[in-house]
Amino acid sequence: MAIRLGTERIIALLAQLYAPQKNFRVFHVGGTNGKGSVCAYLSSILTRSELTTGRFTSPHLLEPRDAIAVNDAAIGRALYADASALVRDVDERCEIGASKFEIQVATAMEVFARKAVDVAVIEVGLGGATDATNVDYKRQNVLGTIITRIGVDHQKFLGNTVTEIAHLKAGIMRSKVPCTIHGDSPTAALDVLLRDAQECGSPATVITAERLKQVDEGTYFDTQWFGRVPVSDTPLHGAYQQMNLACALAALDSAGGQLGTVTAASVREGIASTQWPGRLQLVPASKFTGDLDDIDKNVLVDGAHNVQAALSLAEFVDTHIRPSSSEGRVTWVIALSGDREPAELLPLMLRAGDRVYATTFGAVEDMPWIVSRDTASLAAAAESIVGKDSVVVSPGSGPLAVVREACREPAAVVVCGSLYLAADVLRGSM
Repeated sequence: MAIRLGTERIIALLAQLYAPQKNFRVFHVGGTNGKGSVCAYLSSILTRSELTTGRFTSPHLLEPRDAIAVNDAAIGRALYADASALVRDVDERCEIGASKFEIQVATAMEVFARKAVDVAVIEVGLGGATDATNVDYKRQNVLGTIITRIGVDHQKFLGNTVTEIAHLKAGIMRSKVPCTIHGDSPTAALDVLLRDAQECGSPATVITAERLKQVDEGTYFDTQWFGRVPVSDTPLHGAYQQMNLACALAALDSAGGQLGTVTAASVREGIASTQWPGRLQLVPASKFTGDLDDIDKNVLVDGAHNVQAALSLAEFVDTHIRPSSSEGRVTWVIALSGDREPAELLPLMLRAGDRVYATTFGAVEDMPWIVSRDTASLAAAAESIVGKDSVVVSPGSGPLAVVREACREPAAVVVCGSLYLAADVLRGSM
């Protein structure tokens, strides 16, 4: 079943689920880019603060169950199978007609209740106001909402302008619940978010780059409850991660009085332990080529799939990858989802002299509506930048074979264009 917005079905589904358990509190995270990273920081810090922590993110990376984590680890196959079977049975018995995403959200809530989590970190699937995560779960106590960078994405569902999109994403705000807003968004979007926050009675805080302090060659974010926290110590790559981390810290700070076990020490430990695969992730080339090939370099794997993410990827590549690559060139392995425009994304990343492998990703489990873009349109867009002789079309050979071939070239290798391509590649490197 394809994407279906609205909360009627998820409300009906949750009304039939999870027996009375310990209350759990919630951080609800929306936005366009950076949601997953903010969720990763929050769940890692909360877990290291002796709180049983649930995390729901979407889409899944390697398999559906890894969208649901408890204490920073994907839940086991048996628990996932049992909880999702119960949800599907309720859906069929009550004739609710829930979508696959709604089934997944309800499964996460069932798991969190069974595991008696203290806090759940929940990522919005699409938009905000009409997303299946935007409901009042039983016994829910929302500690804070976070809205990350806003950009134009998923226009078919969310609107064609940043103001329309911002208004939908603001729908997760709640009266008297603090909202932390990433300040690196278009001014028009920020104006909408602040207006909507005032109208619904949510105390909003905008986190700007000016809030980050440069001290002794490090970058810090000042908090009330945890003191001065070094955001430049994040293990996640990309300069933009400092602002994502600052948003997570600000949200924790706004709820500090309700989370007594979160301390300066657990915050630092949680930051150091944060992992978020598939986003500017460096993987040894030997994972794809075999140890006998003696290829001593890393492959950069990133799920960048929209304009904001492509610009961030390009900045990282130009700053950290090209300078150490052969003649500053990059070999790209690219696949896009069917609704993405190569002519819009590729010019943001590619440079003259680069080489491009146009490929596809495989079927996405539990998401049959996601299909890969045809390689012909990818190749055409790439040829206009790097030239026809520098484009290799690889239909049917599979992304792993394509990455293996790309690794044999002297230039640095970057895999990007879709989180589903990143998943195929990472799954094959394990």
